[in-house]
Amino acid sequence: MMESFRPADTVSARAQQTQRARIAGYALALVLVLSLPFWAGAYAVSVVRVVGFHAVIAMGLVLLTGLAGQVSLGQAMFYGLGAYGSALLTMRAGLSPWGAVVVAAVITGLVAALVGAAVLRLKGIIVAGVTLTVNLIFYYLAMSFSDLTGGATGLNQIPRLPHPEGISYSAFVYIVVWLLVVLVLVFSLNISRSRTGRALRAVNVLAGGSEETARVLGIDTRRCKVGAFVIAAVFASVAGSIYAHFTSVIEPGTFGVQLSVLVAIMVVIGGVTSPWGALIGSALMIGITEFLREVAPIVLGGATGAYELVAYGAILVATLLFLPEGLFSLPSRVSRRRKHGSL
Repeated sequence: MMESFRPADTVSARAQQTQRARIAGYALALVLVLSLPFWAGAYAVSVVRVVGFHAVIAMGLVLLTGLAGQVSLGQAMFYGLGAYGSALLTMRAGLSPWGAVVVAAVITGLVAALVGAAVLRLKGIIVAGVTLTVNLIFYYLAMSFSDLTGGATGLNQIPRLPHPEGISYSAFVYIVVWLLVVLVLVFSLNISRSRTGRALRAVNVLAGGSEETARVLGIDTRRCKVGAFVIAAVFASVAGSIYAHFTSVIEPGTFGVQLSVLVAIMVVIGGVTSPWGALIGSALMIGITEFLREVAPIVLGGATGAYELVAYGAILVATLLFLPEGLFSLPSRVSRRRKHGSL
């Protein structure tokens, strides 16, 4: 006898088809992004590479702010620690570039643990202010210790990463950066869906969590917050190290508070609750920056810095007013409205 029709089977089959289609879409997007140096122009490759560097830093901030509820404006400092640490380890200590990347990440993680243990005793907006201050201190230290850091002129002739023959160094670093983006994205998504992610949400007062309630449930709230702080710092450190070995030149201005604020804006605009939001926000803000640099001098005349600030401010305000959960939430909001309209 023929089995009776079961709607649950149909729903399950549709879910599997949707999952397969999503995986296929991700795979296609990954292939397109990684193959960009082989079919696109040098300018496009350069811009997308910059997006990758920023996305790695921003995804760390999503874990720290979106999951753990700790607002930090000091991520540029850890980016700089990775860059200066890796550069000095290769130039002064004789380490290989890849070894220096790893050691610099470990050192940055230890520094972040110390800073986080002190700073995260505080709460709310005070954490943002203190991390901003720490970032400023790092900037002035990098400017002051010229014998070590090169001062305002920075360091140059930083050794390159070893790369295979048959591929340009620019294309190689591009691929490395975007493989790092994928690894950080997968890691972040897994954490957000894991038991650790649930523990981080429990202490996230920005999303309605409560540290007191979390402690009653047996969660070590301080360990959770400091752990998220360290992970975000290590992400930024690795990106900074690769940046230093790619450009072969670094200077303190690259790691100032402006970068920390820009990354925070990227996260807010893209969506602070998901690593995908960090990727979206990075692509949007870097795209706008490059557009203004190309178009503003021609159309409006003069420098682009003021126009960039106006554009950033306008986009940030518009996002907070009309899409407070960020651009990542837009498809789900549209879907909910359609569903509600069909009822």
